[in-house]
This record gives sequence, structure tokens and C-alpha cells, in this order.
Amino acid sequence: MFYGCPFTSDSVVRKALPLLCLSLILLSSPALSAVTELHVGDKLARADLLKPGTHRYIRYTITADGHRNAIDIWTREISFETLNGRRVLRIHQQWDEAAPPSTLVQDAWFDPDTLRPLTHIRKSIAGGKTTVAGYRFLADKIVGMDELADNARKGFSQDSSEPAYDWEIDMEMMQALPLAPDYAASINFYDPGDDPPARYVYSVTGSQTIAGPDGSGMDCWIVTIEFPTPKGVVKRHFWLDKKTQVLVREETFFLDGSILVKSLLAPEKGDAGM
Repeated sequence: MFYGCPFTSDSVVRKALPLLCLSLILLSSPALSAVTELHVGDKLARADLLKPGTHRYIRYTITADGHRNAIDIWTREISFETLNGRRVLRIHQQWDEAAPPSTLVQDAWFDPDTLRPLTHIRKSIAGGKTTVAGYRFLADKIVGMDELADNARKGFSQDSSEPAYDWEIDMEMMQALPLAPDYAASINFYDPGDDPPARYVYSVTGSQTIAGPDGSGMDCWIVTIEFPTPKGVVKRHFWLDKKTQVLVREETFFLDGSILVKSLLAPEKGDAGM
């Protein structure tokens, strides 16, 4: 995802999950028989919660001995637009890292009711150099967009045994699901340009009231995903507001005792939808 600091990319954690461990994910999920298996093209129960607007997060690490180190500011903007005569959902993301100065921009397009991915374009800007990577999601594979100017991934092709969702928007996927006590969903995700698609289980493991961006309490669902590795299990918890199912906080627990935190910031004047 974002290059530089080893904590910066969510895909760093994802790469730690060998495909041979996928069965462990399923076995570690509570009440396996109750897991809902999602398929690309299915209408998502709460897709209406995806509203035009901007959400901004700060990301930082907490070391095992309690020190906090800032990483970047992460902005996600949702809009509904017309592309080639059809209504589509656009999710624009930008990471701004201070040290060293660098920016990552991702533009992805989806069917608005199902979040079926169409295309995904990534631009990494660092040291005065811009690198472009563009992908198109098809039913049986993900391919490089050969028509995209300066695409470093022209000719790329990754087979998929079934259509895959774009893993870079799992926050919006969770927002569109019917979260409830003991709900769990198996989702075939693919991080564009990374390891092959695979199914991962997102489980509602509880609820908690936590402080929101303005300090007031927000009643949240807690959703958990686990990444088994040869050295142990990496866990990630998401807190999503029960009313809007917008992500409020996220914590990833690494095996060295450190934690990666993503925390929702208050909206700024001029933000889309604000």
C-alpha cells in the first residue's frame, strides 16, 4: 500500500499470511457454521449507508514500551459519479506521510449496490518520482490496465478462482454489511498487485462505547479479523459506529507487542459532505 516505514502498509500484515494458513482463519472463526459467504455481485444489505463524504484518519504506532510514533494522515472520500454512461461509486484515498515526505493516491471504481470492483489506480509519489499502477477486476482474473498511460503494471495478470472484492476498501465493505451480534462474513479479497485472492473472515466479536472525534461516546460494533502466521496470530480490531457503520478506530496487534492505530479525526471545513 504505502511504501517506506514497515508499519505504513496494511499489506505488510497481509503478506504475513501464507495461503496455506487460510484454513486456520476459518477454524479460528467463532461459530463457523454461521459464517455468511459473500460473493461478488451480491446486493449488500446496508449499501445505503455508503454516503458521499470525506473521512480522515491519523495513523500511528504504539511501541511495546508505550511510545507513540505518528505515521501519516489518511483521507478517504466517497462519491457517486457517472462513468461511461453508468452510475458508479468512486472511493478516492490519499496517504500523506511527513518523514520522509511522500504521498500515495488510490482511485477505485465500483458498482454502487454490490461493491463489485471495476478498476483500481494507484499513484505513489516520493523523491520527485511518480509510479503508476492500474488494475482491472474481471470475473476470473485481475489484469493490468494496458490502456493507462505510464502504467508500470501493463501485462500484469493474476488468476482468481472466483470474482474478488478489492481489499483496499474493506472499511466500506464492513459499512455495507448487516452487522449484528455474532455476525461473520467470509469475503474473497484481493489487494491489487499483491498475493493471490483468498477468503478472509470478518466477525462481530462484541460492542463497546468509545470516544469519537469530538470526545463524545460512540456506541460501536467491534469487528475482528485474525492473520495466522508461523510465529503466531496477528489480530486486527475495527470499531464501527452502530448508527452509520463508519469506522471510528482500528487497532492491529503485531507479534512484537507493538500496535498500529488508525483513529477518525474531526471533519474539516470544506470536506465533501460536511
